[in-house]
Amino acid sequence: MVKIKTFYIEKMDKHKLFGKKIEIQNDNIKIWCDLEKEKNIKKLINKIFKNDVNTVILDKTLWKCEKLVNTLYSNDIKIFDGRWLEKHMAIDILNYIISKKEIIKAETEMAITVNEITELSIELIKILAKQYKKLVVVTNHIDKLRKIEKDIHEKEGILIIVSNNKNKSLMKSQIILNMDFNKELLNQYKIFDEAIIINIEGDMKLDSIRFQGIIINDFEIETGRKDIIWREDYQKYNEKDLLEANLYARDTFKNIRKKIQKSNISVKSLYGINGIINL
Repeated sequence: MVKIKTFYIEKMDKHKLFGKKIEIQNDNIKIWCDLEKEKNIKKLINKIFKNDVNTVILDKTLWKCEKLVNTLYSNDIKIFDGRWLEKHMAIDILNYIISKKEIIKAETEMAITVNEITELSIELIKILAKQYKKLVVVTNHIDKLRKIEKDIHEKEGILIIVSNNKNKSLMKSQIILNMDFNKELLNQYKIFDEAIIINIEGDMKLDSIRFQGIIINDFEIETGRKDIIWREDYQKYNEKDLLEANLYARDTFKNIRKKIQKSNISVKSLYGINGIINL
């Protein structure tokens, strides 16, 4: 297992007139120079590699610098962006929506779109199948899911529906949890016109002009215990990114869920293509 070493990258407000314009202070990289310039991004990347850093956290301002973000990705440097955390907080996001929209779970059909069958996705399937009127699991790996479907039914007494019918699978699902279908794949399916889609696979937009539902592409959290994300100038960062860096580990879904609950983490807001979503 590769050891994780993380730097927090922070854009400073004022330009330095003298001396270095990119400085390392403990696990912080403070930047005074213009990152729209290619040469400055190269200097930053070199400093990251020189210090054997493989993961970074960007402050809110730096997320807007597409050149920097793309260069980090192209150099195989992981950016903590909350996506890993979002998978482990999918239940919390769903419950936030349920509460705001006053939806009754026992009367609601839900779907999960997933191709990577992991311990996390299986645990989510088990939890959601117990709560909702009907759960449809949409996947390209039908055979693999059939075995899991049978195992869940025998051990848990839970019935789920496994399907990959592009015309019917998602036509009645009021809520869709998209674990890993990309934009091109999800757009191949006919989707309920007023569905709520919680999208964990990058930004999503449906091509259908009939779609009048809600697509959630991002979220933010609030913490009951600030000490788990606290650092100097922590307000400059997205809290979900800080928490993800704190919790990121090869651990079981159940253990990570316990850590989230113990720290009193809750969903603060949801975001779509056009910004914050008011449910």
